[in-house]
Amino acid sequence: MPVRRFLISLLTLFLLASSVSANAGELTLEEVRRVFPTAQSITLLNGKVPAYAVRGERGQLGFAFTTGELAPISAYSGKPINTVVGLGEDGLIKGVEILHHEEPILVIGVSDDDLNTFIAQFVGKKTTDRVRVGAHRRAGYVGIDGITGATITTMVLTSSVNKAVRSVAEAYGIPRGRSPAMPGFGPAPGAEPQESAFEEVPAWQLLWEDRAIELGVILLALLLLMAILFFQDLLVEHTVLFHRLRVVYLLFTVFFIGFYCSAQLSVINLLAFFHSLTGGFSWDTLLIEPIVFVLWAFVAISILLWGRGVYCGWLCPFGAAQDLISKLANRLGFEGYRLPQMVHERLWAIKYLILIALVGLSLDSMVNAARLAEVEPFKTTFILRFAREPEFVIYAVALLAVSAINSKFYCKYLCPLGAGLSFVTRFRIFDWLRRRRECGKPCQACAHQCQIAAIKPTGEIIDNECHYCLECQVTYWDDGRCPPLVEKRKKREDKERRKAEAVIASDA
Repeated sequence: MPVRRFLISLLTLFLLASSVSANAGELTLEEVRRVFPTAQSITLLNGKVPAYAVRGERGQLGFAFTTGELAPISAYSGKPINTVVGLGEDGLIKGVEILHHEEPILVIGVSDDDLNTFIAQFVGKKTTDRVRVGAHRRAGYVGIDGITGATITTMVLTSSVNKAVRSVAEAYGIPRGRSPAMPGFGPAPGAEPQESAFEEVPAWQLLWEDRAIELGVILLALLLLMAILFFQDLLVEHTVLFHRLRVVYLLFTVFFIGFYCSAQLSVINLLAFFHSLTGGFSWDTLLIEPIVFVLWAFVAISILLWGRGVYCGWLCPFGAAQDLISKLANRLGFEGYRLPQMVHERLWAIKYLILIALVGLSLDSMVNAARLAEVEPFKTTFILRFAREPEFVIYAVALLAVSAINSKFYCKYLCPLGAGLSFVTRFRIFDWLRRRRECGKPCQACAHQCQIAAIKPTGEIIDNECHYCLECQVTYWDDGRCPPLVEKRKKREDKERRKAEAVIASDA
């Protein structure tokens, strides 16, 4: 019965969401006045493209319509942004105002002034303009400024407005056309013909072209990581080389992927993706952030091959930053503090509880989910670069600082993204982390060295928690650190010593 009630509730939520979408195109006079302040009346046109004719005291003002009806493109939240657009008979956009959205980035971290400044850039643009975020220097395009940290939102909003404006313009002959639905609209005798439509290039395609260099660097880095994973047994035998290579890779992850590309993956990405599957999936939306798309593609492959640890241990900028801080603290002589095993295992549950809460909140509103998702310090650190309210900065800095005494504290106990990825880890194909029969019985060398404490006292590696740092494999092959190998080495050395002594004795 509880399962049945849950399914009914879930179905009800989706039906409500559908009804909202169905009414996305209905406008009131009050809403139209947000783009035509002097509007006195609106009339729904009967043409094939839903729009309203707007009149003022002196006659026709133009047309009003919604992007939710004409161009519902899934945005960062997995749901479209609904705006009202005012288009004059002269072919100029008179205004754009947001009616409804569930974009978390527009609620947290982006001010109303930022948003108003962005949408104000559409005013005065023509129906024939190819408006693009950041395309100021690209021939044939009209560039507008985006919002830092809201790439997907602004790109989708721009594409929606462009598509909706073009649809209305072509359907009702704007500018200088005659509306088939409303007699009396139209050009003066001898008007000029309407400019021909142009071929629309997907917004994501332009971004991929613009970020070709960054993409090339990321692809090379991922190829290197694949090589590290495939040849890990050979690499970890060379301890110094491996440790230097790992530190360099972690620095690359922090500064290039994190700060330069702002490509830190988030649990919000996961939630938005699953919501988009039920509310208008679009590859165009996923492709808008090239680096993020490539990283998620790699995660999807690597998580099935080796588990979630490859991303968490090598490609997560915040995780890499914590790892580097921990290594530096050890170099400076700070001894790490490990929680008792029982407490450590209980604290693991926190990140799973956070994930469950996020999923539940997202069913009602992505905005509410985004507020809880602030448990992730990623946006504060890598997108806004600590230029934020003090409480967010203190939280992010504190998590980085605590990793100096308890390595990767945030990753172990609080990260909902890691919790989400761990569910797929059980389907991994390869298990290349080697163990000996002595591991855990009685040897605890690897367990004491594991920064995640992802090795049971009995010796088994906990795959859902492992970050694939390969430190246990370094120990596995090191006859100076692995007790079973140390014992074998000593026996071998003793045998060679006795043999040498025997040779000396016989010569004497």
